[in-house]
Amino acid sequence: MAAPLLLAYDSACTLCCRMVLWLARQDRQGLLVILPLRDPNLLELAPELAGKPLEKEIHGLDLGSREVRAGADLLGPIARRLPGWRWLAPLCGIPGLPRLLNRIYLWVAARRFRRTGRPPFA
Repeated sequence: MAAPLLLAYDSACTLCCRMVLWLARQDRQGLLVILPLRDPNLLELAPELAGKPLEKEIHGLDLGSREVRAGADLLGPIARRLPGWRWLAPLCGIPGLPRLLNRIYLWVAARRFRRTGRPPFA
């Protein structure tokens, strides 16, 4: 079984909140530890995230290997931990797909506050 995956997300972003709510509902085995990036315990649990651009994109830390991933690079690790979604993990390794998904993810992330009027990364 995979080690838990800690996810640090921006709780001021409605898109991020909807995403982590959906993930929490799918996580029937308790393999996702989801924390807002402003949680005072975050860097105590995951010192590897210190200095990372946490407000720019979602970050994850595999609590077994202590490997840090961000943005679309988290799709495979998340999928491996969710029943019914494990089939997606191998697809994330198709040559060229991770780079394309990251470009799309970063484009969406940079524009996520347009509807709320809140300036990004403030």
